[in-house]
Amino acid sequence: MKFYICREKAEPKPFKIAIIGAGPAGLTAAGYLACRGYEVHVYEKMPEGGGMVAFAIPEVRIPIKAVREGVKDLERLGVHFHFRTKVVYDSPRELGDEWAEHFVSLERLLSEFDALLIATGAWKPRKLKVPGVELPGVYDALTLLHHIKMARIGYYPWERVPDLKGRHVVIIGAGYTAVDVAIEARLLGAEKVTMAYRRSLEHSYAKTEIRKLISEGVEFIEYATPVRILGEKRAQGVEFAKTRIVEGSVVTTDERFILDADVVAYAIGQLPTSPIREVVCANEEILKEAGIFFAGDVVAPRNIGTAMREGRAKAKEIEEWLFNKAPRRVFPVPVTAKLISSVVNGKC
Repeated sequence: MKFYICREKAEPKPFKIAIIGAGPAGLTAAGYLACRGYEVHVYEKMPEGGGMVAFAIPEVRIPIKAVREGVKDLERLGVHFHFRTKVVYDSPRELGDEWAEHFVSLERLLSEFDALLIATGAWKPRKLKVPGVELPGVYDALTLLHHIKMARIGYYPWERVPDLKGRHVVIIGAGYTAVDVAIEARLLGAEKVTMAYRRSLEHSYAKTEIRKLISEGVEFIEYATPVRILGEKRAQGVEFAKTRIVEGSVVTTDERFILDADVVAYAIGQLPTSPIREVVCANEEILKEAGIFFAGDVVAPRNIGTAMREGRAKAKEIEEWLFNKAPRRVFPVPVTAKLISSVVNGKC
């Protein structure tokens, strides 16, 4: 997997850039900047690069071997990787933190580097807020996919993955994450897989992939939203309410139905996980003046191609900023830290 193709490496330039996060956006930016002659350091809490491409997307879609080859290309280009290293400012704990062995403060990076790109992705799943969601047998899709992929590539024992063989798996959602759960469930021997979505199939941006799954035997239910998970000691079913679309919005009706289920996985989106708390609330333009840029899922959900294109675009933006701003003289580190604090506290 090629994150960036460097035709000819430029002469070294007198700037250092730190990139937090080794997903598609961060890796593409790293490749562009290294090719242009900048010293680039990538900080990543996981044991290797790739982000969710490496640690959540099914192996049958993107093999880990291809991701590793892409990262090796960047190392040969001169990118410095700091794996198992988490950058912290006021970060909450999130998926994958157990792999971090080293911690670096955001303030330290601001003092050592001329510009900073935050590309930490969205590793926090949105919580399904219905009764019964805490029952055994109910999983958020991202954690489930992460555990399956980590087992497939040898980081986790298979005992950490729920046994899906012969089970009825009900998936709530219709995005790419939901599709990936359906793919893995079938590969792991699920007897039946049902996807339920509060809108129609035509509203899903993964409709092409879902149509393929339907042709392979996956059941797809439109206009349905969960109202509770049924069961006593573990999940045994899901009660859904029928929905309808009114002026573009989803409206829940009084009509109900129940699906039996052995395993329930909800894929209702992920939240950005930045070293700056609630960075989505901050004024991105003001932070840019301090040499702090953002790319990828940490801004908003992207597919892989879009994240890579944005990583390259942000790298070009960083390059332009470096030559126009004289960053160290514009915002000394203590001022930058205060700026971040004031922006975050004022907006969130």
